Amino acid sequence: MPSKVVFKEIAYGSANWQAAVALREDVLRKPLGSKFTVEELKAEEGEIQVAGFKDGTLIACAVLVREEGQFKMQRVAVLASLRGQGIGARMMIICEEIAHKLGILKIYCHARNSAVDFYRQNQYVAQGDYFDEDGIPHLKMIKRLGD
Repeated sequence: MPSKVVFKEIAYGSANWQAAVALREDVLRKPLGSKFTVEELKAEEGEIQVAGFKDGTLIACAVLVREEGQFKMQRVAVLASLRGQGIGARMMIICEEIAHKLGILKIYCHARNSAVDFYRQNQYVAQGDYFDEDGIPHLKMIKRLGD
């Protein structure tokens, strides 16, 4: 029987957070030839860090940034060898549940062009036109979580 993925919030600066940063750099930054800056990582302090674990190993992560009446979900990553197994979709649900519990009714992200279909499949709706972020096309995608 395959092992279950367990999702939980992790503490900024912890060993799990450091593992999440490493995963995000592998998935999101290395292909662009860059790394997260000290300033980018410092800005995450106080934000909600979400991670998925399989057999005790961090395999997925996301950051929820508090904004006026909404969350920006960013730095979403799933270990490449485990994509297509529903892990990312489950993480979206966890992030949405966290937002809803905190009274947040809207969550959005800046989706890379390569991830737009994934977000659409998870009921996120495109808003506006494509824009450049980190040298690649992104699209703002929003999901309303209820009333």
